[in-house]
Amino acid sequence: MGVKNKTRRRVVALIAIGALAVAGCSSPESSGTNGAGQGEIDTSAVLKFASAGPLRDLDPAAQTSYGAWGYLFLVWDRLTMLDKDDKIVPGLAKEWNFVEDGSVLELKLRDDVKFHDGTAFDAEAVKVNIERGKTLATSTLKGDLADIESVEVVDKTTVRLKLVKGKGVQLPASFTGTAGMMVSPKAITDGVDIKNKPGNAGSGPYIATELVPQEKLVLKRADSYWDPNVGRLGGIELQRVPDAAARLNGLQSGQVDLAPLSSAGEIATVEKIVTTGSGLQQHQVKFKNLVGVYMRANKGAVAKPEVRQAIAHAVDPAAISALFSGYCTPTRQLVGETDPSRIPNYTYPYEFSVDKAKALVQQAGGAKVSITFAAGTNAEQPANVVQASLKAVGIDATLNPVPNTENEPRFIAGDFEMMVATSWSPKADPAATVNTYLLNTYKLAADPSLVAAKAAEAGNPALSMDKRAPLYQDIWKTTLEQAWYVPLCNQTNATVAKENVVGFDNIPMSNIGIWDLRNIAVKK
Repeated sequence: MGVKNKTRRRVVALIAIGALAVAGCSSPESSGTNGAGQGEIDTSAVLKFASAGPLRDLDPAAQTSYGAWGYLFLVWDRLTMLDKDDKIVPGLAKEWNFVEDGSVLELKLRDDVKFHDGTAFDAEAVKVNIERGKTLATSTLKGDLADIESVEVVDKTTVRLKLVKGKGVQLPASFTGTAGMMVSPKAITDGVDIKNKPGNAGSGPYIATELVPQEKLVLKRADSYWDPNVGRLGGIELQRVPDAAARLNGLQSGQVDLAPLSSAGEIATVEKIVTTGSGLQQHQVKFKNLVGVYMRANKGAVAKPEVRQAIAHAVDPAAISALFSGYCTPTRQLVGETDPSRIPNYTYPYEFSVDKAKALVQQAGGAKVSITFAAGTNAEQPANVVQASLKAVGIDATLNPVPNTENEPRFIAGDFEMMVATSWSPKADPAATVNTYLLNTYKLAADPSLVAAKAAEAGNPALSMDKRAPLYQDIWKTTLEQAWYVPLCNQTNATVAKENVVGFDNIPMSNIGIWDLRNIAVKK
């Protein structure tokens, strides 16, 4: 593989890690655990799923919100996937290895996949999709794919991604999302309306038959799907139901088969109604996502370090946790307990202190801020608590509720100085977390020079995670010290399903509020 000396050993180690990652079967834990093997699967069943996730369109290269991913997973296959334990597992790529001193990511592809329009999935399809993501005027994937200099088709099942020197380690993780979704090259050439009527342009387990933006997506099973353990429903109707009470009512009335719920009141209600004989079942999972405060540190009053520090001191995570009756575990870290980049024995520099916050506000000469949040979501009550906390320390704070479909895209676009949200979602590789929240998509690092050099060093595929982790820990410390983001707590989520739904406790990415339903089935 052209690897030499110490670097060779490092890359061999990476390859070994990659080999571990690809050692699983092609449909990880596809049957789930709950209900598996306890009855005949009804392959004609149409599952009705309700969630709050926004959905503008189906083009994987144009998504502005992670909330849409759950809809797209069913239509578009990805190069790699995550299992429910956040392990990267094979998708359309059977194997992936960094070679040539980490300057190339080589993917070995499945040879038994066709898009539903009859086009073969091969290395040329990967090249077309990556180049589309890098060049499409409206692409939101340019940051994810920036570390790829060029794509070389070796043969039908081998593609080599030439990387920017010392970068690209996060790509196998990035390919578990929209960056790894594959669209038929023929559909792209033919000008198929990928956004609204993709038809047979995907190779996923289901085919979109109807899309009503921000309302619903109707799918039918793709009978020729390559993995017989996936796509076991006749179809799925995904409804966007922002109101949690409406989702709960739908479950109780039988109009909804499966739905996520996450506020304290909802979970308390779930625990009352999901009883023996109720016809419902539930599964709780602790979110990796954080409830926290985003700050655009070059805009408005929060451009002053003293104001950001005052805000960080002013909000008590315990008060936010109390809103969720303890179902939101206070935290001061940016990544989860199992993430190798988590900071050991960390002391947060801005522990809750009204006196310190007041002093900083006075030092800044006062402050006026607008707190944006998505109306009607789990961010609404925390935003109200944040407002009250800021007023208590002398900050003139007003609330700015916006539709759930607008808050994230508009914050990313730079419209808001401050946002309370539940969307900080650590990625499968810390390089992707840095890329998403600090240096690219959200661009929270108002002074990139404070973290960019270490991010570049840590993003080298030739380094082991043991070498990379301390660099990310320094980046997290800088992020927290600069108060570009204030972490508050991790929610607990409940998935509720009818008793004949199989695999509802085995939904990949449900711990970040995204729902990969490819493994779900229904018993007769």
